[in-house]
Amino acid sequence: MQIGVSKSSWLGGRYGVMLLTFVVTAAFVGIWAYQLQKGQERAIATAEATASNLAQVLEEANSRTVQSIDLILKNVAAGMQPGGWVRGGARKGFLQSLLDEAPHVREVAFADAAGHITDISRRGDLPNLNISMEPYFLQAKSGFSQSLYVSKPFRGRLLGDPQGGGASAEHWHLIFARAVLDDGGNFVGMAVAVINPGFYQEQTGALELGEHGAVAYYRYDGELLVRSGRAGLEIGLGNHADHPLFSEYLSKREWGTFRHEADAYHAAPHIISYRATTRWPLLVAVILDQGEVLIHWRKEAQGFSVVMAGGLAVLLLLAVVIYRQRAMAEQAEKQLVLLGTALKTSANMVLITDTDAHIVWVNDAFCQQFGYEIHEVIGRNPRILKSGLVSPTMVKALWQTILSGRTWSGEFVNKRKDGTLVIVNQTISPIIGPTGEITHFVGIHDDITKRKETELELREAKVHAEAANNVKTQFLANMSHELRTPLNAVLGFSDMMRAETFGPLGHEKYSEYSDDIHASATHLLTLISDILDVSKIEVGKMSLSEDRVHLADMVESCHKLLRHRAGEKGVKLISRVPSNIPDLLADQVRVKQIVLNLLTNAIKFTDAAGQATLTVELSEDYSINIRVVDTGVGIAPHELSKVLEPFGQAGEVNNLAREGVGLGLYLVKALMKMHGGYVDVSSTLGVGTSVEVTFPPVRSLMRLEDEIEPEAEKPLP
Repeated sequence: MQIGVSKSSWLGGRYGVMLLTFVVTAAFVGIWAYQLQKGQERAIATAEATASNLAQVLEEANSRTVQSIDLILKNVAAGMQPGGWVRGGARKGFLQSLLDEAPHVREVAFADAAGHITDISRRGDLPNLNISMEPYFLQAKSGFSQSLYVSKPFRGRLLGDPQGGGASAEHWHLIFARAVLDDGGNFVGMAVAVINPGFYQEQTGALELGEHGAVAYYRYDGELLVRSGRAGLEIGLGNHADHPLFSEYLSKREWGTFRHEADAYHAAPHIISYRATTRWPLLVAVILDQGEVLIHWRKEAQGFSVVMAGGLAVLLLLAVVIYRQRAMAEQAEKQLVLLGTALKTSANMVLITDTDAHIVWVNDAFCQQFGYEIHEVIGRNPRILKSGLVSPTMVKALWQTILSGRTWSGEFVNKRKDGTLVIVNQTISPIIGPTGEITHFVGIHDDITKRKETELELREAKVHAEAANNVKTQFLANMSHELRTPLNAVLGFSDMMRAETFGPLGHEKYSEYSDDIHASATHLLTLISDILDVSKIEVGKMSLSEDRVHLADMVESCHKLLRHRAGEKGVKLISRVPSNIPDLLADQVRVKQIVLNLLTNAIKFTDAAGQATLTVELSEDYSINIRVVDTGVGIAPHELSKVLEPFGQAGEVNNLAREGVGLGLYLVKALMKMHGGYVDVSSTLGVGTSVEVTFPPVRSLMRLEDEIEPEAEKPLP
């Protein structure tokens, strides 16, 4: 089992999925574009073949039509020329008979060498017409005319009609003419046929050429004779000799098909298939609009594109899903590698077993701690660490816990390879597989041997310290008791001496000495009482006798006790106690001791002409504050915490002349803690000190309807 080793390659990861998606998408789009292009090419190729076939069919039909017209002109020439076989009154009937099988020919006529129309198929009188100035007649007379001459379109329905009229085929005509020569080759006249252009529209009307498709009939010189399409018949559009059809293609080949972009003659790209009539100077061109040719292809391409786009969307969706799965797998693999690295390099000992309790993996810390090589423990049971100091009950509880899918924690005593013991804090957790079954167990061992040794040493030291403290406390208590008895005697006898109970002492110095003895004994008795109180507090033998304390009376009592001392130092005592401050639920003796200690300290460290102010206040949360502020020497900031410790004094050099050993504020702090309150000290060196004690709201016996009215300052009498 390997932990912390990544096995995935770059191509097998999410970037490989991206690359494969890009390649497949490119191939997909390439096939898509190729099929569309090939479909377009097939559609155009089909249109080109269709146009070529139409051009061939129309050229053959046009050849037959021209051939029939040429045959009519030959008959006119043979019958009408001087000496011809048609004579007299039969001439008109002969000409009319030629039109019976030629619906595309409106009339035929014969002109003599001077250009006069001598015979015509038109009913009625012979019109006075002369064509001697027409281009085709001049060419024929000069000998330059082809065997069959085809004119450009003329306005008018019949020969000699005015050049006005509308734009329909009924108002246009074409002239097909043939020169008539005698046997000696001399020009003797001209046979003329008037052709109906609408006949070409009838030929192409049934063809499906599209909205912009057309069939055009040209002369070789580029003259457009007729253009027929869905829009109708277009006549008289001029000469197209500059079109590539004539300038490039016709000069090389008499038939063909080509594609051409939009030009002056066609507003859009188009396909042109042309075919020339070899016997006559005529050309048929089939013109198809590429846009219309591709309509069917576009519909197929649209359907094909919808299918391909759907396929591409599915492909991309699958790619996204696979990408996200691979990204999640890579993230999980990274986390697994990170976790494996963390376990491998962890300072804690880690081992993993299968469900049969065979070790499958351990980290380096495990090997270093227990002295085994990794190959020595793989496949073995964790019982190799058994020390014999773990109860079977604990082992049973361990297996019951982890087999139920929960985590077990506890302390084990294990044995190293060298036989030495190690105490570990062990946590064993089951590893749950995807289907919810337990697959492995992981155990994390934390070496707590040194901690246990330290704890043992600390417990032993604590026992020794508590024993020493009890001895000290008991000693102090005993000493205080032993010292109180003689001190009480000293105080009693000194009082008798001061009162001169048994008569005058004699010398005045004896009175002074007796006062000093009484004052020193009183101070020593106070010190001994404080030490005894500290001893009781430390051993937990001091208890509170709680009762209702009337603060105003208690403060006044304290002032009476200290007014003589304050007067001797020249310190002014001031009190601010509201007249209806609520009573305090506390031990009256200890509260009085707190106030006396605070005032005594204030008087002690305040010079003459200074003052000490005691203020009692009720806070908004109904806690009661007693604050003593003096104008004494003050305390340096770094010594504020020191004054609350036993025997702690600030400015020891300056306090040599002042009484006390530093137990006053410590006792205040301890007594306030017993009452659930606290002490706050603030001071400015050279300005003064403020000590405030706060009793919690539960010790305020205030009635909710009472209102506190502060009383004016009252100096002590």
